[in-house]
Amino acid sequence: MKIALADNRDSFVHNICGLLERVSPRCQWTVVPTDVLADSPLDYDALILSPGPGLPQEMPGLMRLVEHAAGSVPVLGVCLGMQAIAIHFGAHLRQLPCPRHGHRSPLTVTDHSDPLLATLKTLPSPPHVGRYHSWIVDPSTLPATLVATSRDEEGNIMSLRHRTLPLFGLQFHPESVMTDCGLDLLAAFLRLVASLLR
Repeated sequence: MKIALADNRDSFVHNICGLLERVSPRCQWTVVPTDVLADSPLDYDALILSPGPGLPQEMPGLMRLVEHAAGSVPVLGVCLGMQAIAIHFGAHLRQLPCPRHGHRSPLTVTDHSDPLLATLKTLPSPPHVGRYHSWIVDPSTLPATLVATSRDEEGNIMSLRHRTLPLFGLQFHPESVMTDCGLDLLAAFLRLVASLLR
């Protein structure tokens, strides 16, 4: 399995690499700058959009890459990556009154049919996740093609999926030490990719 990790100029990308190594040591992954991936053939089995600073529209190549990849390969967007997926399908972002940088929140799953979050049903208590963001997807603008799959303690969207395509987004950071379920979520994504390759 070949995974492209789109680097949005954020140090967290290296933590995601470490998580990939722990989940699947045989998985081949390559870190590529987002703007380079956006203008290249997607010769990969799946794509992970890394976190990054600012807004999705400000990151060179990010919105082009989402357009290029949507419907072509399975995609997992993390933080900025999730926001880019949401914007691509017509949602808008809203600035939080209080940024959540280094904030740990309980995660409430609202869609147990999500193949990534379904693995969390076996956990004894709601998992906690690490957050590093100032913007969220405005739920009032979420299009019918996207489903909010989990929320934080204030009702903000913490993850989403596309209704028919293998596109998933996590507003929180699965690679953070504050996230209880990061390994489970990434393993579920890789299992999904493997099932689509059969």
